[in-house]
Amino acid sequence: MSSDTNIENPIIALKSSSVPFSTSELKNCPLCRKPLRNINRYGRIVRRAWIDEATKKFIVWANAQLVPLASRMEQAEAKLREPVAERQTLKSSLLGHAELSPALDRLSLEPVRLTGSRDQQIRVVLKAQKANARYEDISLLRIDIRKFLREVDEAEQPISRIHALVQDARNHRGVNTEITDIPSVLQVRNRLLATVLLFRCDYAILFNFVTNSGGTASEGSAQDCRLNLALNRKDCENLIQDSRSRQQPAQEVEGLLYYVRFVALERGRSDSRSDADMTTLVDRAHDQLDLARTICNAQPSQTTGLLAEVSEAEKMLRDATFYAPVTNAEKAAVYAAMAQSFQGTGHWYYCANGHPFTVGECGMPMETARCPQCGATVGGTHHQPAAGVTRAADMEAGFGRQ
Repeated sequence: MSSDTNIENPIIALKSSSVPFSTSELKNCPLCRKPLRNINRYGRIVRRAWIDEATKKFIVWANAQLVPLASRMEQAEAKLREPVAERQTLKSSLLGHAELSPALDRLSLEPVRLTGSRDQQIRVVLKAQKANARYEDISLLRIDIRKFLREVDEAEQPISRIHALVQDARNHRGVNTEITDIPSVLQVRNRLLATVLLFRCDYAILFNFVTNSGGTASEGSAQDCRLNLALNRKDCENLIQDSRSRQQPAQEVEGLLYYVRFVALERGRSDSRSDADMTTLVDRAHDQLDLARTICNAQPSQTTGLLAEVSEAEKMLRDATFYAPVTNAEKAAVYAAMAQSFQGTGHWYYCANGHPFTVGECGMPMETARCPQCGATVGGTHHQPAAGVTRAADMEAGFGRQ
């Protein structure tokens, strides 16, 4: 019998409370006792697994943040669309004071100029509407969208931070080799979706302000607005090029649509363009519409609901009749699918193009649908996955450890 169990030497405590239950002990090689991350044979595998798990967590987090923002955007747009019971202007509130009439007439003739960047334009609008409660919700929402956009930027993602740390370590060691092969694991879709959502927010604010504050100079209404939306269109072009290079047709079409909407909003209110220049710009907008329609017809599953918006934008450009973009039933269904795609107690799967989704309840597919990212068939029938759908066992294992 061991001396540890001898009656003369009773057990009073464990020799070491950290052995063998220490997590650091589990990270060592069982043969040489060196940390696995410091052994070339295992370190790359361990680090790769860590990066994969961090990326999956980022995807789930970003999706969970984006869907509520989209829902708030719908509510804010609905609030802006509510009819104004009485437009109480400064001039109407002081009509009884005859001595102020000349000054008020000059005030009403002063145009509101919306120029520069979108941030500058929104600041002018919100300052002019500081006492208007209609803009309160959407102004707060815009702050949250901009914050989310910064958080999902590629530079903030796990793999980019690791890349920056490795490059910094090489520089400190005097190694001048530049790391150029950043893995394709970088997630860009949420950044593009957030960019589109910010466009939607800005356009809603500008559209509501312009259409409710006066109109064109020839109408002689309450107050004139003069617009120069050149930088807005430039931002749209950047979104179009970025989405095209990332093979995201839905976001490319959204960029084309907002380009057209900004042209239609500026027409008749331009701060500096001649009639000839505006005609050229409108022709360019028609070309953008033709391209958007071509993309929607070529990839209908990935541009669900956007073809109807192309037709509305065309009417706006042709008839000078303004339509506030409304999230249609098909796009609302896509947002609803996104809200459920990373939730539930079911099993994880990949579509044919590698986009993850979940099946709730028992975790076995009983119906088919379309992947909201690429349009490929997801789900299945009779507990059998559809063609191209594979079980994401690695993802389930990763989340099982969270």
